[in-house]
Order: sequence, then structure tokens, then C-alpha cells
Amino acid sequence: MPNEIDKLNSLACLFAPHATLYAVGGFVRDGLLDCKSYDIDICSQLRVDDVKSILLNTEFAVSDKSLRMGTVHISADNFVAEYTTFRTDSYDGTSGNHAPDKVVFTDDILKDALRRDFKCNAVYLDILKNQIVDPLGGIDDINHRTLSTTDSPEAVFKADGLRILRLVRFASELGFDIEADTLRVAKANAWRVKDIAAERIRDELCRIFTADTAHPELKLKDAHLRGFRLLDELGLIDLLLPELASLKGLEQKKKYHLYDAYEHSVKAYELSPPRLRWAALLHDLGKRVAFDSNNGESMRGHDEIGAELAGKLLARLKFSNADRHRTVKIIRKHMVDLKGDTSFNKLRRFAVVNSDVIDDVCDIKDIDAEASCGRKPEINRVREAWQAVKSDGTPLSLRELKVNGNDLMELGVESRDIGKMLEALFEDTVLNPDLNDRDKALEYVRRKRNKLDK
Repeated sequence: MPNEIDKLNSLACLFAPHATLYAVGGFVRDGLLDCKSYDIDICSQLRVDDVKSILLNTEFAVSDKSLRMGTVHISADNFVAEYTTFRTDSYDGTSGNHAPDKVVFTDDILKDALRRDFKCNAVYLDILKNQIVDPLGGIDDINHRTLSTTDSPEAVFKADGLRILRLVRFASELGFDIEADTLRVAKANAWRVKDIAAERIRDELCRIFTADTAHPELKLKDAHLRGFRLLDELGLIDLLLPELASLKGLEQKKKYHLYDAYEHSVKAYELSPPRLRWAALLHDLGKRVAFDSNNGESMRGHDEIGAELAGKLLARLKFSNADRHRTVKIIRKHMVDLKGDTSFNKLRRFAVVNSDVIDDVCDIKDIDAEASCGRKPEINRVREAWQAVKSDGTPLSLRELKVNGNDLMELGVESRDIGKMLEALFEDTVLNPDLNDRDKALEYVRRKRNKLDK
């Protein structure tokens, strides 16, 4: 990343008469792992007001982020870095507030290192000298692919329960092992995650669920699965996704399923591409409720029940309305043509009506089948119908018809009938795409109008 390095060197030169500027955290850790880093954190003993004075009338702009924490953003062109003054933090572990209740700025880099979470994130790079400063032995952890805390695990996790989720994320994204005592204490303190803001939990879970994409250089293709298993080992699935945890031990018919409902869901998650991980994990969320509602005789209706449960779960985690509605829709539709006996015309209609999610529904059906019996289906009839729709010019909405309301008015269709006429034309064109021709569509309207007149 030559541009970032150049900008950092320019910054360090500006700081040099007053202080040493350091890069720290992921930027340094990932560099030592020969990985690309996306976040640049820098620090020194300089207070924010001094930084603003130094950078006044330079190419760098300074914008406030959290002055109480001594943090600002420094930017120039496409370069953005987060600057924080060396500090120590103290927390009231009984308050439920995971921001430090006391912040003291310091000139001591060791004290700054101790307030961080993991040793691998407390390695500093003197930017001008290009020298590593390692107050806590973080390089050993990086070399040994290990995660351990900067202070006692009890103190680190008591300060901020989110660090337990970050522990899982770093372990999965980087392929690091977790030091035994750190893992033990994290498990004992997993309950602290319940006090974290839903948005912070959501963001960490999303990064864990896409951990295999974080560092392609490391080729950790199963990182997302390892992250999920670590969450489960720590008890975090039961805490954060209890609806999913309820599927544990729920047996399914051996004729169709290799796993119980929970392991089937995890297998579907493992097999799915990043964009579908939440939908795959939650697609059978309704099976426990459906099983109980049907007196243990079947799981009929689990798609509708699961869609409702998933909607509530995603709302609880503060997902955007768009993401939530899309995932819920995929879950609601994943059972279409279960027995393979739906008429092709009905499948064409289904593909058109659900064209916004149809590719995802097709993929989920394949993933669901493979996670059930260990192999992909030879035929996906929903996908065949969708491919037919795409190849034969079938309109996906009224706007794609070759005629519009004005055309119908010119043919003498009453204004009160225009909407119904266009809907009828659309429905018939989905089944007979040859109708999506202007002359044929106009002839269709004439015939329909004549019938109305009679």
C-alpha cells in the first residue's frame, strides 16, 4: 500500500520535531503477517490540540471523533487514519457501560499498550525509523499464531465484553489459536456480551461469518466455520441466537437428513457463499416450533414460522430493513417445489414474482439439499424456470411490457379498466413471452376490450 506508506511518512515528518508517531494494531500485525490491512491506527503522546496545530495548513485534515478518548480522524485524498493519544483507561465493571469511565492521557507507551485488548494488537511501528516497538511480547504471539490478552484475561474482558467477540473474530480471520487461560476466562465471561449494544454484536457476528474473506493471502477457506464453532464453544450461540440453539438435538428423518436440525443449519452455513450465510444459518429456524406445534409428528409450516422468527432475530440485532426483509423472504420461499411436482407455469410465475431474490432462493435450495444428504441435486426446477424466464424475454414487471396505459387509452380502454388490463396482459405474458411484442400485445388488448364491451 504505497500511498498509505507515503502519507504516513509525511505525517511522521510533521510530528518529528515534537514526538514519535507510531502505527499500531491491525496495520502493524497484518503487515507482519504479509497481509493487506484496511484500517490504519496511529498514535503518539501528543494531545489532540497539538496534533491539530501541527497539521494546520497542511495537506491533512483533522476531524473530531471522540475528544474525550483523545481520538480524531486524519485524512488526505483517499487516505484516512485514526489518531489516538497514548492513554490509560479504567472501567466500572458493574455499571454495564462498556466505555471507560475514566481516561488519563500519558506519555508512556507501555501504559498505552496495556489498555489494549490482545498482545498481537499492541505492537507499534516507529514510522520514520521503520522500527518495531513491542512492549508486551506481541511479536511472539504473532509468530506463534496465538491470541493472548495484554493484561489478565479477567481485567480485559471485564472492561469490555465485546472483546470476547473480537477474540473469536481474530482467531477465525487470522487462523490464530487462543491461549488456554484466555479461552477459559472468555468462556466464563461470555455472559458479558449480553450487555453490548446490538449494533456492535451484529457487526462482529457479520465479520465472523465472513472471516474467510478477511485475508485471502492466508487461504483460510473454513475460517467462517471455525468462527461459528468458537462462538458455540464459548456459549455465545445460546446467548445471542437462542432460536438457533433451540434446534440442537432436534432429530430429522434419516431418509432425507444426515444431521439433526441444528447441525444441518450449520452445514448449510458452511456451504453457503458470504452473501447467504445468515439466510442459510436461519433457513430452518422454525423447525422446533413447528415440531412442537404439530405434536412431534412433522415440521410442517416451518418455513413460515422460521421467516417470522428470523425477522424478529434480525430486528433484535438492528439489521437494516432491506437486509432483514431480503433474508426473511429467502427463508419464506426456500421450500418451493419441495416434491418437484409444481407445474412449470407456476414456477415461471414464482420466478417472476420473486425475481428480486430468485437467484438466492435457487442457491439456498441447492445448499439445503447438499446439507441434507451430502450432495447437490441434479436438477433444480426453480432455477430451470428462472433461466427460461431470463432467456425468452419474459417481463419482470409491468414497466417491461411493450405497451402502457397511454396505449390502452388510445385503444378505447376505460381508465377504470387500464390497471386490470395491464395486470392480465402481464400474467399471460409471463406464461407466453411471445406476447411481449408491441403488435401482439395491442392485439391482445383489442380482444380483451371487445370481450369487456360485450
